[in-house]
Amino acid sequence: MANKIDDLFSPQRLRPRWKQIKESAKRPVGVEASEVEDQNALQFFHRLQNLINNRFQGDDVAALNFLLQELHVLIVRKFPEAEKEPSAQKEKNDIGPAIYEVLDRIEDLVEAFEIGGKQLL
Repeated sequence: MANKIDDLFSPQRLRPRWKQIKESAKRPVGVEASEVEDQNALQFFHRLQNLINNRFQGDDVAALNFLLQELHVLIVRKFPEAEKEPSAQKEKNDIGPAIYEVLDRIEDLVEAFEIGGKQLL
């Protein structure tokens, strides 16, 4: 029995699967690799904005749009078309954590609205 388990979890057997998982982890769920390569940060932002506007209404979407505006400003600052100055590069590096913070707040708010909406049903 132990030999069968060892064979089932042997590195030689699992290694090809690890490569598949590693490749699929590089792209968002439900998005093909070619789509990710062809899109920039603003295109992803607009996808998020459309998802939120289609899913929520009223005060919920207004609150989320406030955060989306803040996120948009940060993304534009982080990913300008052509910026080569070293000082600008440092500023761009400092913006990354702020972008993640806004995304976390959006995620928290979306979850709260979804939970609140389910409780009303």
